[in-house]
Amino acid sequence: MSLSTLSSSSSGIRTCQPLCFCDLQATFRYSNTLRNPRQPFFGCPNYNTKRLPYCKFFKWVDGDQYMKLELQERKNELLRKEKEVDDRFRDIEKREIEIRKREDEIEKREMVQDGQDEEFLKEGVDAL
Repeated sequence: MSLSTLSSSSSGIRTCQPLCFCDLQATFRYSNTLRNPRQPFFGCPNYNTKRLPYCKFFKWVDGDQYMKLELQERKNELLRKEKEVDDRFRDIEKREIEIRKREDEIEKREMVQDGQDEEFLKEGVDAL
């Protein structure tokens, strides 16, 4: 049987899932049988996916493992939400900078227009 490991996913988040016999991180699933309804287990990630070969790895999840996985899932969700909030905050900051640039542009145009208006009026008065 394969050993449990602390491995890193592509997002850099650590998990405590075992490796299947294919040396892939086993997927966490729930049984849908009458004998073991909603019982959590680990299985080969290639099982039942586009006719890929799979190793038939199977391991029931015990209570402690289940709690660790639940905790890890919640932690991962919080990290995803935190990243989403950070991304939105950066987006808002970029938009604020763009708005300030546009405001400055408008003020400059207004100043130029005011200067042109004054020159036009002065030329009109001088012509009289």
